[in-house]
Amino acid sequence: MMPPVSENTALLLDIDGTLLDMARTPDQVKVPRDLVGALENLALRLSGALAFVSGRSLESIDRLFAPFRPAAIGAHGGEMRAVDGSVSSRQPLPDSVRQVFEGLAGNIPGLLLEDKKSALALHYRLAPEALPVLQSAMEKQARLFEAEQVHILHGKSVIEARGHGVDKGSAVTALLRQKPFAGRTVQLGGHGFAVGRKFSGAEYQFETPRAVRDWLIAEAKAG
Repeated sequence: MMPPVSENTALLLDIDGTLLDMARTPDQVKVPRDLVGALENLALRLSGALAFVSGRSLESIDRLFAPFRPAAIGAHGGEMRAVDGSVSSRQPLPDSVRQVFEGLAGNIPGLLLEDKKSALALHYRLAPEALPVLQSAMEKQARLFEAEQVHILHGKSVIEARGHGVDKGSAVTALLRQKPFAGRTVQLGGHGFAVGRKFSGAEYQFETPRAVRDWLIAEAKAG
């Protein structure tokens, strides 16, 4: 059973596959309105100590949850918005890397290119047969990526390019130094939870994103 949300809690919430059910494309996910209301209530109760931590860009996050705009880490740490609304971001990826990804998206039907400025993501959920071609292209351009200090990461039906040093962990650490997050019980150094399957270090597990939403809505009402 998850611990209750208290005045000393800070909530750091992933989005896709955690708060929201996965969809065929990133733009097709659905955000229940009662979830937005619950998050707004929880953020108010926690004096703003609620943040999204996502691979999505801040622009994409805000589009989903409008008009709610809490603190947030986007693009896997490439962007960060503090509670006061100020935004910091890493440098955009080099044009040479961008051209590789744009070329693949333009020549292979079904690929979706998501431009996060400091990261690029090629989604192939609609074209799973393209994976061998994509893997070959990544290997062919390995020297370019190394020279440009770009990491290539493989996720669930997605290949992503990120600059060196861009990661959620570093961004979360920076966010936790800021008020009102500093000193609170949070996911790192506090309570971690997993959704759908067990992860090392996670103390609690939800079976589905729906279960996470139900818990948050119940906590919002309890306050």
